[in-house]
Amino acid sequence: MKVILIYITLILPLIAEAKMPLRELDSLKQIIIVSRVGINEPTNPEILKCQIKTEGLDVKLQAAKDNAKKSWSRQTLTKADVPLLSKAIHSCASRVTCEVYDSFITSVKVAPEIEKQVEPLKIVLDQNLQQLNADSYKTAFKSVKNPCSLLKAISK
Repeated sequence: MKVILIYITLILPLIAEAKMPLRELDSLKQIIIVSRVGINEPTNPEILKCQIKTEGLDVKLQAAKDNAKKSWSRQTLTKADVPLLSKAIHSCASRVTCEVYDSFITSVKVAPEIEKQVEPLKIVLDQNLQQLNADSYKTAFKSVKNPCSLLKAISK
């Protein structure tokens, strides 16, 4: 019973206020991972198994990122979003999500009262982005469910 009360009083209000589009962020993450592996290593056995053309995959990836940015540009980052965003950005290199959060943070509107809190996050994000390499995406590729289906959908 105490767990339910804690959830209702402490966690639920944070979830209700937060407006970060977690599903969209996760979807873009998966698209980025499979696309980066296809772009970086078109002869990777996992990519070859998918039987797709990797030419132009970089353009398709950019289009997916642009579509997400367009959607996110209509949203405003609020004070309630900052703790979740901060946690995500600080751990993005290990989770291979920095590119996702870069797309998000460069497109979403930032409420004026939290601009000073967001600026240091952008610096951390830039540092974490520099840590990512082809091997990072290759390792994360194993975590994507149905990567071939996703690659086929992207490459259409």
